[in-house]
Amino acid sequence: MKNTLFDQYQRYNNIRKIINEMRCGDESFRILEVGANEHRNLENFLPIDKITYLDIQLPEELQHDPNYILGDATNMEFPDDEYDVIVALDVFEHIPLEKRNQFIDELYRVSSQVCIITAPFHSEQSIDAESRVNSVYKSLFKKNFIWLEEHMDNGLPNKDSLKEYLELKNIKYMMIGHGRISIWEKLMGIHFFAAKNPELAVYRQEIDRFYNSHIFDHDYTEDSYRKVVILEKGRNLNLSFKTSSEIPSETLQTLEMMEHTFYNLCSMIGGDKEGDLCVDKVQIFIDSGAGFTESDSENFQFNDKELMKFITVDLRDFEVIKSIRIDPSDYCGFYKIDNLRLIGANNDTEIKYQVSGNFDIKKSNVYLFEKDDPNIILNFESEVDIVRIEFYISKLSITEIVNQYVSMSVSKENEITSINSEYKQQLEMKEANEQVLKKENENYQRMNETLVDDLADKGRLNEKLNDEIEHLRAANILYETEKQKLIQELEIKEHELSSIYKSKAWKLVIKARKVLGK
Repeated sequence: MKNTLFDQYQRYNNIRKIINEMRCGDESFRILEVGANEHRNLENFLPIDKITYLDIQLPEELQHDPNYILGDATNMEFPDDEYDVIVALDVFEHIPLEKRNQFIDELYRVSSQVCIITAPFHSEQSIDAESRVNSVYKSLFKKNFIWLEEHMDNGLPNKDSLKEYLELKNIKYMMIGHGRISIWEKLMGIHFFAAKNPELAVYRQEIDRFYNSHIFDHDYTEDSYRKVVILEKGRNLNLSFKTSSEIPSETLQTLEMMEHTFYNLCSMIGGDKEGDLCVDKVQIFIDSGAGFTESDSENFQFNDKELMKFITVDLRDFEVIKSIRIDPSDYCGFYKIDNLRLIGANNDTEIKYQVSGNFDIKKSNVYLFEKDDPNIILNFESEVDIVRIEFYISKLSITEIVNQYVSMSVSKENEITSINSEYKQQLEMKEANEQVLKKENENYQRMNETLVDDLADKGRLNEKLNDEIEHLRAANILYETEKQKLIQELEIKEHELSSIYKSKAWKLVIKARKVLGK
């Protein structure tokens, strides 16, 4: 399914996602697809359901096929609730304006559970994009694109008018936007150029596969080219998949790179015309100390009829050679250099060199140049004694160009993916370290707070002890005061007793006791 054309995948995969959300276990549905033509794409996305196809026109070989019904979707000869689900993918905009409400009524009448409609809806951005896309097609094929011409004739449906009609009929619905207008316009242009140059179909398929695999799930947006309208009848839906998202920037960068690659391929392939013979040249420059100059170079003519050319240059006249530059052509493109040999004076000397140049991608001995005036430079570690350079140079065929471009692009994409993966791992490691530091910091904060609390508790205890000490000190002072007071009172009592004991009266009392025997 990932190899499906991107605009078909947009429609059919949304249907698959919605119906699978409805499905309970292994539940199977009877589905009628309206306006399906002869493609039968829906059964590839919903293999367990029973699908019937209806169209107002059918080729003769399908008119007796039990899976096909010849009929008008605005006046279907079915009883009410005949099918569980009715699907109409990019059909609504091709219905004449005066029959669009009737079309909605019929879909709703014949369905028992839900109807699903996809269609582009009117907006200034959509109209402008369709006009530009149609102009691309017209420039390539000298006529309007048939489906876009019908859009212009019928006018795109009005979203607000449809909502008003559904609300008037008390039909419960939901509307989901899918497919950014800018991406739709970009990919439609690529499809038209690939239709004009069938050799580009291989790479166009790579672009479709990339969209289907990496962009589709992120391409939900209110500002969309196409809307998915779900009319609920016998079943309430609560969709769980995301219906709004941002496309990752690295994914958009890859798509931009693939678009650039596609049009580079297109310019290379489109320049080949039968009967034209383009004379090109291979030029070899020798840097003997003064840089690369025309005087120290040699040209070899190379035309389009020659797929391979053997180049050999005698270098015995050069006392010093610092580097050698090979210009495989005057123009951008793919060039292959085989059996490159640098023959030294002793004929067996191995001459080491490093390769540089203005090529965009190098894979083994194949070089891709995206700009004119390509060059490959052989840089030597030191001055070398070379008597001859020889090699085979090839201009790749269209098939080889496409295959090489796909291979190089995939390789480049894998390299980017690897870099992104490594960066992501580093980022995850950084985030993990940050989480560890954050936890350690939180632990430190908790320990600090505990310490502060402990110190506060100790401070409160210390204050309490100080209060107790002050209380005891005050009590001790009071005790000492009372003690001194008692001592003074005791001294007074002792003095009074002493006075009594020394008095004449006490002496008489003593004598009287003795006389009385007491």
